[in-house]
Amino acid sequence: MHANEISVWLKGFALLVLLSVSTSSVALAQTPQSLETTLVPGSTVWITDAAGREEKMRILGVTGGIVTAIAGADTRRLPTTDVTRVRVPDSDALWNGALLGAGVAVATGLALCRLTEPWENCRDDVGPMLRIGAIGAGVGIGIDALVRGRRTIYEAGRPSAQLHAAPIIGGHAAGLQFSIRF
Repeated sequence: MHANEISVWLKGFALLVLLSVSTSSVALAQTPQSLETTLVPGSTVWITDAAGREEKMRILGVTGGIVTAIAGADTRRLPTTDVTRVRVPDSDALWNGALLGAGVAVATGLALCRLTEPWENCRDDVGPMLRIGAIGAGVGIGIDALVRGRRTIYEAGRPSAQLHAAPIIGGHAAGLQFSIRF
């Protein structure tokens, strides 16, 4: 390959990379979320206000820029501009804990068996491995049932910086224009 061919190839590759960077910057921009579409009447949520206080509430409705909710025995009316974050209970199915527990138990049982016995004995001991797997599945279900988390469904829009790149191509020169938007 001649030096000129390498230069053309590198310019083409650089152009491809720059185009992918310039188009990916659009994907980094967050679209603002709306509390009217996020909050469902009757749902239980944890709302964080502008002062940073988080409180468990049951949503009654969102209309006219006001979130109406019940917190304990009180009915609260919060302006949507004061809501900085909304989280909901995050629970998953117990089957993944069962699979993980069974897998860890069987793998540990096989490893311990292999340390003390020849592989043929461990491979043929299906009954004990099934019992160990069942015990592990039970432990996995128990741990999974105890883990309770919260998932954020709304976060007030924060200004985000965006990087844009655009190629500049001329007859005998090429370049790149960068811009940063706040």
